[in-house]
Amino acid sequence: MLRKRVALLQRRSDLSFAEFDEHWAVPHARIIAALPGLDEYVQNSVRSFWTNGEPERSIDGVVEVWFDDGVVASPQAHTSAEQQDDEVRFIRTLTAFTVTNRQSYDAEAKVWVLSPEPFDLSGVADAAGVEPMVAQPDRDAVLMERPRLRREHAAPASIAVFPSSEDGASDLFEAVVDGVAIGPAPSGVRVLRTASRRVR
Repeated sequence: MLRKRVALLQRRSDLSFAEFDEHWAVPHARIIAALPGLDEYVQNSVRSFWTNGEPERSIDGVVEVWFDDGVVASPQAHTSAEQQDDEVRFIRTLTAFTVTNRQSYDAEAKVWVLSPEPFDLSGVADAAGVEPMVAQPDRDAVLMERPRLRREHAAPASIAVFPSSEDGASDLFEAVVDGVAIGPAPSGVRVLRTASRRVR
């Protein structure tokens, strides 16, 4: 059975976004693509970020990985020494967890809403004119441990993804931000506009 893992990445503070993104897109992608049991691997590079919480909780990239749990002993074990050695070259914070919605999809760009608490997204969807795909961390999800990296204290309680074309992503991002800002959203919501790279 396929499972899906999401990882939120924050780059090392001594790297520019361009340096982070270039390393992630080429040498790191090759390492991940070689992992056993990997079915799909998509990198979502953050182009715009908004929050009604703490600005330092920014995100530079979102990983989506689909893997066969018949091949992988556990989501936490789906890694390699080479991967972990490479992560410290460009990542400061990595927060990874499996999610309930395992649907495969393609989009040139995406707008993400990451919330520390579930909340009604109907007003946001109305403002955006698009229905999001919604997921939560699996009930048995355990945050992956990386001894040499930081991680957030908890996974987002709710994740909504609005798929988009590249041309429409900026307008969609603004509409989603407006919907979150106007509506009764909890503090700490983060909205991201990403460009997608399908590695596998």
